[in-house]
Amino acid sequence: MKQPPKQLNDAVTDDFKVPYPEPILGNPVSTLLESGVGNCFPGLEFDVRQLDVRFFPGLVFEFLGVTPAGPDGSQGARLVYADPAGDPLLAADKPGQPEWITNLKRQFGGPQGAAIGSGDWYLHWVEQDDKRIQMYDYSLYQNAAVLTPYEGETCWWLIRVIEPEKTLRIALTQRAEDGSPTGNPVVLEGQRRIFLDEEGMIDPVYHPGELTSSMCSPWTHDFRDCACHYWASNHPDVALGEVKDPNDMLANRTDRDDPIQAVNFVDWMRRRSLPLRDVSAQTTLETARPDRYDPYEINLKWQELDFVLQGQEMNQTPDSGLRMVSKPYQSAHEMIDDCRELATLELTLALEYLYAYFSLRSPDQVTAEQESDWPGLTADLRAARQLILSVALSEMTHLRWINQVMWLVLNADPQLGTYQPVLTPAAEVAQPDAAHPDKIIMRPRSLQRATPAVLQSFVNIERPSGTLDTEYSRLVNYLGDQARFPVGVLQLAVRIDSDGLQHYQKFRDILQFLSPYRDHEEIYLRPLIEASPSGDAEVEAALLQITRAIESLREAYTLEAAVKDLPQANLHIKEARDAMHNLNDIAEALAGKNIGVPFFAAFEG
Repeated sequence: MKQPPKQLNDAVTDDFKVPYPEPILGNPVSTLLESGVGNCFPGLEFDVRQLDVRFFPGLVFEFLGVTPAGPDGSQGARLVYADPAGDPLLAADKPGQPEWITNLKRQFGGPQGAAIGSGDWYLHWVEQDDKRIQMYDYSLYQNAAVLTPYEGETCWWLIRVIEPEKTLRIALTQRAEDGSPTGNPVVLEGQRRIFLDEEGMIDPVYHPGELTSSMCSPWTHDFRDCACHYWASNHPDVALGEVKDPNDMLANRTDRDDPIQAVNFVDWMRRRSLPLRDVSAQTTLETARPDRYDPYEINLKWQELDFVLQGQEMNQTPDSGLRMVSKPYQSAHEMIDDCRELATLELTLALEYLYAYFSLRSPDQVTAEQESDWPGLTADLRAARQLILSVALSEMTHLRWINQVMWLVLNADPQLGTYQPVLTPAAEVAQPDAAHPDKIIMRPRSLQRATPAVLQSFVNIERPSGTLDTEYSRLVNYLGDQARFPVGVLQLAVRIDSDGLQHYQKFRDILQFLSPYRDHEEIYLRPLIEASPSGDAEVEAALLQITRAIESLREAYTLEAAVKDLPQANLHIKEARDAMHNLNDIAEALAGKNIGVPFFAAFEG
């Protein structure tokens, strides 16, 4: 996992301080430490069974056997070694030391400790609260009692029920060839180890690597092959290629002549040998796999993988002031006002993207003759439509999240005002001027077909360090410095901010998919014309579905914000989704007749 050093994120620029670690460009959101899957599902970072190998102070066990127990002595909890002197809990006398520790140290120094110093010993039973559990399965065979060792996994489950801070007695025995206990047991009395100290730190008795030593595969294999949502792959999927000067960051690399190649993402797991060093990241597993380190190579060359700061591969530390964002909010009131504007912008972009989506021909409309003349047209259309629809849906999700940010903040501080759902589109959209990329212009909202120029405008809107990305970075920085608001507020802002790079990359991919048809727009575009809001029953039906979806969301958000009747809120959410499904069917049918739904008309009048 590549995270920037804290001091870099705390760097002071000429204008302001960046107080909170920002999401790293190219990294999945799960790379944030607070997003680690282990916070919800302990055990994915380490084998929790390894905690219990040291459940009894001074002793180290291993849990044997993964098959049904048998009489071969290979099952159960085997004593690996006794090391009371190496256990911080027993190593030295301390003022106020509990009496049970003093007694346990005396036992290790007596005949019991001497007995278990040689030979193979196994956990025979554990006893607490006058209840004794043997680590053997008891059965009768020809009028004789037979003790068959439990497998190690079963022993571990039994050990897990032992309570801390209570007297615990354990017995150790050796075994005969058939696995049955033999000889006199060695009995020790103490308490179960407490794994975490008062500060939540793991007991220092555990050696480096001990908690992962029993996992099924070397970390380098998991690091390479596990999916992005699994712990081991908290690394960037793609990144900007390495630069000689670490200060040549994204802000200096976005104004190149070719807009499609303005930022060239490379596969972070690629082989570093030429000529593959700067190959663009492939979009499918099948095409990406040949250029990546194979399972053998990753064991030898994982250290060649570059550190990534703000999406940029580099081998040295850049100067302070990595990323400039807009002037910080001066108050929570200003932040809330900006959130309202962001909500209107999210809805506007969702509708603009939807219109562009419906302007693309359906793959089913491609004839055999067209596919013969334009090989790959069907696949390119299918990919382009899927990508642009996914971005539109993501903007709708952002609309919900930014509303949730507002109601959580306002609920935490009622003096800031009362929450009202923001579910209207913006009249204008801010984006870089095509002629002067450093200049921001305001354009009226519009519904346009997915021509190269329109898609490029979408790229510019979603560009990292662009207007939309900068506003969310501003929000993340502000919320990261406000302990009075719930932690979930910051997480929502981070998730929206992290999605921006994906939108940017997806629109760039769409441009690349459709670039072969740049001079033949009729091949991939419908001659879509925005319809009048009245006079056509199907158009009016489409607008009605938008109205129903918005009103259902308004009811749902109001109930959720007030924490009232959440089941009813969920029903309203379902109503909104059903309305959007209906809208999709109607809009697709109209698009097949070259009629575009006038989405914004649903909010007028």
